[in-house]
Amino acid sequence: MQIDGTTDATTCMNFASHIYWNLDGSETWDGHALRLAADHYLPIDDRTCPTGEIAAVDGTDMDFRTSRKLAKGAPALDHNFCLSHEATDLRDVLWLTGASGIQMTLATTEPGMQIHDAAGSHRPGKPVYEGLVIEPQHWPDAPNNSRFPSIKVTPDKAYHQVTQWRFERAP
Repeated sequence: MQIDGTTDATTCMNFASHIYWNLDGSETWDGHALRLAADHYLPIDDRTCPTGEIAAVDGTDMDFRTSRKLAKGAPALDHNFCLSHEATDLRDVLWLTGASGIQMTLATTEPGMQIHDAAGSHRPGKPVYEGLVIEPQHWPDAPNNSRFPSIKVTPDKAYHQVTQWRFERAP
């Protein structure tokens, strides 16, 4: 997926795909394992807005640098994981593996990855945790946090984002 944007005046742009992933076709994402190339994440307040802190994942339940099974509510997820401080070349940053052995590898140019467990959102007649929301993007609430990567786009600097998904059966 490639997203490009231009402007005739300085503006903010931060696009994200809002895809729910369940690699097994089951009722929920139970049994899925996640690995994410992020050393830091953004803690959130009770409204799920970033607090402004950039926290290390080391020693926390937000550490997905090695693959581990997801558990409902442990931790509750609606967080941005910090991949870099600016957009970069396309690189692999996330690996999601279903209990079925289907694995998705996600590559992106974006500096952040929002992960949401779908605990508070569901379709009518469907259970919560139906799919895992995975959103490559810039860090959320950047205009209000000067330490976050800028999302400003100018007439001479266009917006450009690339995300790639690859699928295989895990060995």
